[in-house]
Amino acid sequence: MPRFLHHDLRLLNPSFASPLLDVLTDLEHLRRLELKATTPPAVFLQLKQVFHLLESLASARIEGNHTTLADYIETKVAQSGTSGAYADAIKEISNIEGAMDAIEGNIAPGATLTSHFLRGLHAATVDGLLREGDKTPGAYRAGPVRIAKSSHLPPDAVQVPGYMDELVAFVNRADQKKYDLMKVALAHHRFAWVHPFGNGNGRVVRLFTYALLIKYGFRVSAEQGRLLNPAAVFCADRERYYAMLSLADQGTDDSLEAWCTYVLTGIRDELGKVDRLADYANLTAEILLPALASARQRQLITAQEEAVLMVTVKKRVVKSADLGEAMPGLNAAQRTYQIRKLVGQGMLQPIYAEARQYTLGFSNNVLLRGVVRALTERGFVPSALV
Repeated sequence: MPRFLHHDLRLLNPSFASPLLDVLTDLEHLRRLELKATTPPAVFLQLKQVFHLLESLASARIEGNHTTLADYIETKVAQSGTSGAYADAIKEISNIEGAMDAIEGNIAPGATLTSHFLRGLHAATVDGLLREGDKTPGAYRAGPVRIAKSSHLPPDAVQVPGYMDELVAFVNRADQKKYDLMKVALAHHRFAWVHPFGNGNGRVVRLFTYALLIKYGFRVSAEQGRLLNPAAVFCADRERYYAMLSLADQGTDDSLEAWCTYVLTGIRDELGKVDRLADYANLTAEILLPALASARQRQLITAQEEAVLMVTVKKRVVKSADLGEAMPGLNAAQRTYQIRKLVGQGMLQPIYAEARQYTLGFSNNVLLRGVVRALTERGFVPSALV
């Protein structure tokens, strides 16, 4: 029979030769690195929306949601409703996206995380779900629970509030900054070990990890141009994720160090990949131009629309006069009509409300298919999502 095995929530002190020390050093460098982002803020914000989509789908897929990336993109492009079990699966992913937005709206570097905040994440995550919902959204469980793919028996329900208060105090404690990233990994495991909710624990703990990375200084602002996709670490190999969690359940220094190394190595590798997109030249060559070519090849856009969008991509920000070369033979009024049509379709976006300068739009229209296709082909999307 599985049994409850207590171990202290504590920091580790890896040896000089430990792989954990190496990855902590790399992540400290990335945290302090001031990226010289050249991607325009309006384009970066759309990229962030795409990565929210990918992050949310990855987290749901770990829990057994079988919605494909292609299917979920179609709901974004069509912006239409669904029904039945499929609608429930789509809403599960959409809930995670909404919770990520809430994290970015409420968590800043140095923010204090509370039990109330975690319960709010849970309520948002399971809201309105049938298969993956919870009868008591936002409340800790009142009875025993079992963890799929694990022999660990979480603590009794009466102990949950105390363990969660301990966890919240741990992540907010004023330890030396060199321990911040270790605390991200340790807190992820401790949350999973406690399993505080009746359902939705996996989704909430990955959102918790996202919040901790922001709290500890990994900004996701348009100005800095940094993107985060931590669930990709766990989604890439679900079986290994569960195996590493089970190893950490032993509670020994060696097992917890191995868990921390696994988590933080994955986060470092994901940051290294997505930081390439802060360089607009890379983003253009690797993602945006291939996305336009794909849309044209599939006859999702016309030749003239492709020409207009190509100019927009190359110039970053355009006004009507800049697009004359892409619309030969059209007068100013006709150009304005075509621009308004593209704005209405979301493929051109004003740089601010009522502005007459535009940048490329791709987050909720037919171009999204090509953007995600290019991200997939260049290794930004875990193969487990495809």
